[in-house]
Amino acid sequence: MKPFNLLAYATFIVFLWIAPIFAFAQDTVGRLIDLPNVENDDTSLSMTHAITEALGNAGHVTFSESEMNSTAINSGMSAGYWSSNENIAKLNEKIRHDALIKLSYQKKGKKASIVVTIINAYTGEVMAELERSLKKKKGKLTKDDTKAIVKGINKVTADIVPIEYATEIVIKITSTPPGASVIREGVTLGVTPYEYKTKSKDGTENWVITYPNREAIMKVISFVESGSYDIVFPEPVDLPSDETGRYGAVKGGTGRPIFLLGFNVSPTIRSLDSSAKLGKPTSYTTQVFPVYSFDLDFFPFGIGVKNDYLQGLGLTASFGFGLLSSDMRIEKELSTQHACKAKGDVISCDTTYMRFNADLVYRLLLQKRGDKLNPDGLALDFFAGFMMARYTIKTNPTYLGHDYTGVNAGLRFSTPLGLRQFRMDIGAAADISIKQPQIQKLAKWGSMVKSSWGLTVDAHFKYDIYKGFFARAGYALTYMNTQFGGTGCLDKQCTAPSNAKSTDLYHEIQLGLGYMLY
Repeated sequence: MKPFNLLAYATFIVFLWIAPIFAFAQDTVGRLIDLPNVENDDTSLSMTHAITEALGNAGHVTFSESEMNSTAINSGMSAGYWSSNENIAKLNEKIRHDALIKLSYQKKGKKASIVVTIINAYTGEVMAELERSLKKKKGKLTKDDTKAIVKGINKVTADIVPIEYATEIVIKITSTPPGASVIREGVTLGVTPYEYKTKSKDGTENWVITYPNREAIMKVISFVESGSYDIVFPEPVDLPSDETGRYGAVKGGTGRPIFLLGFNVSPTIRSLDSSAKLGKPTSYTTQVFPVYSFDLDFFPFGIGVKNDYLQGLGLTASFGFGLLSSDMRIEKELSTQHACKAKGDVISCDTTYMRFNADLVYRLLLQKRGDKLNPDGLALDFFAGFMMARYTIKTNPTYLGHDYTGVNAGLRFSTPLGLRQFRMDIGAAADISIKQPQIQKLAKWGSMVKSSWGLTVDAHFKYDIYKGFFARAGYALTYMNTQFGGTGCLDKQCTAPSNAKSTDLYHEIQLGLGYMLY
């Protein structure tokens, strides 16, 4: 055989010998692997040592059972934590490894095998369970056995995707004096000194720290890294001994507003829409006009009465008025039969708007502070009473105004928005007009009112500025529906409408100031 052929043949033989090694290495992705001792290994841990050595040769870093137990104890967990897959993932958040391999030596009669359980250390999920039958029955692994087991481990662990854990941060809050309540999004977490643990993340939150008879303090808490926050409360204001910590208090009161007086200016738009089988009742939309109103709340049992629930009974009243212009389209030949300003086929009539509400209200406080109901927490009002809304328009041939007089009932929910001084309330009421004192105004639409009802919804934000003085802003929407009976007469030819109906819709943006006495 020629020397060249001998060299080629030898090279081929060497390649056949080392090819499996290259192939084996190509399947390997080096991992951090926890490897407890092989269960039921009675041969002085020879199987554990053999597999540990083979995993190291394959490019993995292994940690023994003793190292695993030491790490767990130092991290506040118990030895043998790998009996729970949940604990595997929990510990991995502190000490990052990729996989945990459980090995169990099984023997049934003359047959013996190694059961390999591969667990994703990030999730605690069992990725695969493999079994290798052993040729030797005395618990010894051959090189082929070891190679097959490690090859299976390589293949499965190559699919593990590492998870980047968020760093745990610790937020410590102390206060002077200690014992202050730590409030997050309206929920009390605990009292100072307080420690809060979480995972780091971007962003901040506003937490509120409160202490009896002291002004609440808002603190911006960062979740980017651990931090300590020390809160120093100013000395309390010298108030009566039975005071609840609120300014302007009446001695003996529990914190509800015993007396509230408010003044509002409300830019308002009214839309009137009407229809009938015959004739064309008026429909129009006003320009923005101001409504001036006064609010009064009075809880008489807040003075001297110690029963929290009885103190929720009170009275509320509101009075408002405004001047506006109603622009209505009429027939040209009627343009002189009115006391309004005429512009072609449109007349602009001065209009007076008045409204009045008086309600009996029960305020239910839904949270407690200590052993008393908390006036700064969630609250729910139930109210019912008298309502009146009246639009009066100067004499004209088409429409003299609407008059709604009746009863109303509704609910109002109130909640703090992070700070005791800052609150939001949302309300809804149903209105039923049971009387039309000035029915002659509507005679042109019909001889009687068959039904008249409405709905009102509103939302307000209120902020206590200083010692009982507050500012308020909100929105209210009122809808009224009226159906007329009989027939009317809209013009001198008497185009008689029948089954006439009208809908009133008015929007108010309410801006106000006021004072509360507690």
